[in-house]
Amino acid sequence: MRHIILVNPVSGRHSGLKHGIIIQKLLNKYNINSSIITSKYPGHLTKITQDVTKNEKCRLYVVGGDGSLNEVICGIIGRDSEIVVIPCGTGNDFIKSISDYMSLRKIVTLSIGRKSIKTDIIKLNNNRYCVNILNSGFDAMVAQNVDKFRKLNFLSGKMKYNLSIFYTLMRNKNYNLKIRLDNDIVYKGKFTLSVIANGKYYGGGVKPCPDAKCNDGIIDTCIVDATSIFQKIRFLPSYKKGEHLKYKQAHIKKAKKVLIVSNNKFPVSIDGEVLYTNRISAEILKEAVNIVHIRKET
Repeated sequence: MRHIILVNPVSGRHSGLKHGIIIQKLLNKYNINSSIITSKYPGHLTKITQDVTKNEKCRLYVVGGDGSLNEVICGIIGRDSEIVVIPCGTGNDFIKSISDYMSLRKIVTLSIGRKSIKTDIIKLNNNRYCVNILNSGFDAMVAQNVDKFRKLNFLSGKMKYNLSIFYTLMRNKNYNLKIRLDNDIVYKGKFTLSVIANGKYYGGGVKPCPDAKCNDGIIDTCIVDATSIFQKIRFLPSYKKGEHLKYKQAHIKKAKKVLIVSNNKFPVSIDGEVLYTNRISAEILKEAVNIVHIRKET
């Protein structure tokens, strides 16, 4: 099996390539030959992945954040190649759902000889995919507003998210949506946010769907009714910890298909990438990709 280190060079405050070189040296110690390929532009990792996995099985070490991982996922769907997730981005959230470790050295070392696990992916309209979490409304605006603080290199990724939360909170916007789960349950009205989750964490550790698992064949959803700014202030600390089920505004449901529509375009964040749309269709693709999970031995 060919070993390839895929690097987003701008990840981790432009330390992606440095991380890639460390990984290569670690693999060399175990007599594993590898090559490093760096992306040149947004979306490039998808094309690279499609090219290198076209005719052979590869183990891809993805060095970047959830956005970089999403690009690789889009290129590996339907193929036997495997992914080892190396956290080197702003949020690094999906890794928390599949690994008990965040250390690059620990993850690489423990991945050697470890079999990959078939892992679920969420398929969206327009042939897009989501590996971790899709959020709309307040959550998506938080993801977008992080860019306002991205150049503050003295702040951690978590601090940037916290600043973005406060900035978004002050604008106190709710969204008019119709949400359908499995053609059965329908929510209609104004909402603060809605989440479609495969992984458990986003935004540096926020837990919108505390029971979410990325290999159970189910989408977890969190829908929060419209709230005032004061209700948001009370709600958000519990929401970040995954303790928001006690609030009547929060609805946690499970489904295999989710449809969100609106007469007006609303903000959506797909693994950290923000766009505006008036329709999101999501369905779970069970066991769609092979990812190495790094869990403590029991």
